[in-house]
Amino acid sequence: MLVKYFLSLQVLFIFAIAAHSFEATYAKTADSWKSFILLGDAGVKNNTTRLLKQSLAVNNFKEIISLGDNLYRPFQSYQYVWNDWKNEGFQFPLVAIGNHNSGYDAEVNYFQLPGEYYSKEFNGALFVILNSDNKLNADIQVKWLDQILLNAKQKMIFLIYHHPSVTLNPYHAWEDRLRFQIGVRSLIKKHASKITALFNGHEHSTAIYLLDNVPMVISGASFEQFKPVLPISSDPLFKVSLGWGAKEGFWWSKLDFNSETNEVWIHYLRFDRQPFETCTIRISPKPISRGRNCQ
Repeated sequence: MLVKYFLSLQVLFIFAIAAHSFEATYAKTADSWKSFILLGDAGVKNNTTRLLKQSLAVNNFKEIISLGDNLYRPFQSYQYVWNDWKNEGFQFPLVAIGNHNSGYDAEVNYFQLPGEYYSKEFNGALFVILNSDNKLNADIQVKWLDQILLNAKQKMIFLIYHHPSVTLNPYHAWEDRLRFQIGVRSLIKKHASKITALFNGHEHSTAIYLLDNVPMVISGASFEQFKPVLPISSDPLFKVSLGWGAKEGFWWSKLDFNSETNEVWIHYLRFDRQPFETCTIRISPKPISRGRNCQ
């Protein structure tokens, strides 16, 4: 079965990018772990997203962090795209708003969000969600985020928003959301030691980058895949490197974290063909390391 195959990869085939070895201990302490699916750019109902939903259902992965672009075709409506997911038991405890939507209020209401931007704690980890699409309240969000990061006591902090804070391809530039990104980029630099990882969509790709030493997880290949390209544009603030990127296909990503042991894992699975392609990456504790299954 798919679920047995995939879960076996969580405890096998781990090999460091650098000269570093480690033991995948989390399989021994499963009760202290929490998992979410990272899913971006999935806001359309078509054959590929139906296959995506089926792949997650087979694995019984039902709690989703949406990374934005939750409605590409407003004439379809949120209900048309997402009610089937909800009816099958999928939950959306964390949702970021992207540039494809039917209005901020409509998205907040449908997913029953606390607001456009908010924070929630799960299993000792703090998740901070921003609306990178809203240019009108960008300054307010930046000030709020700075206070959140200054006051946060959690060992793990994840920042979630739609638009990545560096330019990754010719189609999207970080300057597209200039006011928001100038503020957020400065806070990533300022609070780098506190930030466990960034989770973004928008790029329609599957990859993990480093902004200096801060992991940035891109999970947006839900029905369209842009190949991660290097070298990327030189960035004036960060040294940006690509840790791993899928060259083709459609993927979902799974986050496993344990704030007690300070372990964070990202598991990627390509769902559009068999045999399944996978990639397992440990982003905490550092150094960031990837499995030999990452081709």
